[in-house]
Amino acid sequence: MQRWTPTQEEMKKQIARFNEIVPVKKHHLEEKGIPPEVLEMIMAKTTRNVMSPGPLPGQLSPKPAVTGGEAGVFRLGIATCPPNQGPGLHVHYNTEETFMALTGRWEIQWGDFGEESIILEHLDLVAMPKGVTRRFINRSNEDAHLMVIIQGKREEFDDVDRVPQTAENIAKKYGQGMVEKLQSMGWKFTIGVEAEGQ
Repeated sequence: MQRWTPTQEEMKKQIARFNEIVPVKKHHLEEKGIPPEVLEMIMAKTTRNVMSPGPLPGQLSPKPAVTGGEAGVFRLGIATCPPNQGPGLHVHYNTEETFMALTGRWEIQWGDFGEESIILEHLDLVAMPKGVTRRFINRSNEDAHLMVIIQGKREEFDDVDRVPQTAENIAKKYGQGMVEKLQSMGWKFTIGVEAEGQ
């Protein structure tokens, strides 16, 4: 196998400078017109798509800072939340999500009502299985960073659903029209709805 030494210019596309990565929320604020407060009800305050094999179907993130990971399809991101903030309860049906506490303390809840939980300390990691409803909350006294890795088949990355309570909370603050706008963009709030109809 041949070896080679990339130039500085060639290596630039392999480097992600944290402060230069466009946050997912900024993408939605500028292109979709969704208020930041609405997004904070369903996702971390700031999420950056650090590395993935290019834009993935159904992904909310803009183009990743580094295109890579062709050996397997995954998305590596960093979620930043202020104290006691995190996304609402959600599930990944076909992809696996792994959390690693880079800074701070993080409560990881799971179950359709968040009835189970653990605390991740600095550099602790938890891999959430497919089909498990989960959320993360920063339990530190200052903004903290959580590494988030999502793995799965390229065509199955649009597999996230949320609890109806999140849609109800958005509707209370911003009106049903905002929920309908999110749904028209592909956001789902149907966890548990299938069980109620049985």
